[in-house]
Amino acid sequence: MLTDLEARRLLNAIKELISTKPIIFPSLQSYITLEATSAQTNDKFQIDVHRKTLNVKKCTYQTRYKKSINLLRIDIEGPPHPNPDGTEVPCPHIHIYREGYDDKWAYPLSDKISTDPFDLVQVLIDFLEYNNINNTPNVISQIEVN
Repeated sequence: MLTDLEARRLLNAIKELISTKPIIFPSLQSYITLEATSAQTNDKFQIDVHRKTLNVKKCTYQTRYKKSINLLRIDIEGPPHPNPDGTEVPCPHIHIYREGYDDKWAYPLSDKISTDPFDLVQVLIDFLEYNNINNTPNVISQIEVN
C-alpha cells in the first residue's frame, strides 16, 4: 500500500514513454498498454487504454505503478460511480489513488482533460499530459490505419 504522499510523488514525477513509435489507438474490444519510466526515480509505470465493449464512446484510461497499483483512472462513458461515503459522481470522472481506498474514490474530471467521447484520441493525449509524459508521440486512430 502507498501513502498519499508517495502516490502524489509518483503522479507528479516527469515520465517518458519507453517507446516513441506512434501509438495506434485501440479498436473496439481491444486495449493497449504503454510502458513509461521516470528518469528522476527510475519508477516504472503502465498506461492502459481499454475499449472493452462495442460502445464507440466507452473507453477507460488508467495509470498503474508496480503493475497492480492503480494511480489514476478515467472513465469517459458509463454509470455514475458510488464513492465510499455514498456520494455518486457521474461520468466522465477520474479516480485518483487514495491511501486505504486505492482507486475507489472518483472525482469530477478536470478541465485539463478532454471528455469528448467522439475524440478519444484527444482524451488520450490529454491523459498523457496529465500524467506528466514529456515525449508523447503521434497517436493514430484505427480509422487512419485501415
